[in-house]
Amino acid sequence: MTYVAEARPRRRKARHEPRRNALERRLSQSRVTRARVDSHVRLLLGRRNEAISAALADKVPLATVSKIVGIRASDVKRLGGAYQDLDFSGFPEEWHIAVLSAAVRRLDRALAEKQRSVHELRADVLVGLEQGGMDLFRIAALTALPAERIRELIRDPRPIQ
Repeated sequence: MTYVAEARPRRRKARHEPRRNALERRLSQSRVTRARVDSHVRLLLGRRNEAISAALADKVPLATVSKIVGIRASDVKRLGGAYQDLDFSGFPEEWHIAVLSAAVRRLDRALAEKQRSVHELRADVLVGLEQGGMDLFRIAALTALPAERIRELIRDPRPIQ
């Protein structure tokens, strides 16, 4: 007698996903949003720092770079020194100024988006606590933030608009 396997595969059990209301979904989605925004900010900071070091390698004045980027000259010098392997490329100063300006604008937009996401998270946390359906630790679990960070969000004195 020969063994014949079943005609259809065994059914896999579906993962049980708890039903969540809209607020709980927004709180759990904020984790993904924060990760995306933080990753984008880190990427833009790296690009800005590379543009700073390329400008300094092409002999753009330190004061000019500092003014465009909006940070102290000593910090510009420190950031530019982190990329020792860049050599003189020959690009004109105007080109470096345009690249630095674009990098700063993109970084400012990303930081504004990060601030907006934190503002929305704070509003959702306050709504969740005021409704009484969630406690601090439920919110911390949904957002993947430590409870102390949630407390800091609650204590923020700036009003929600």
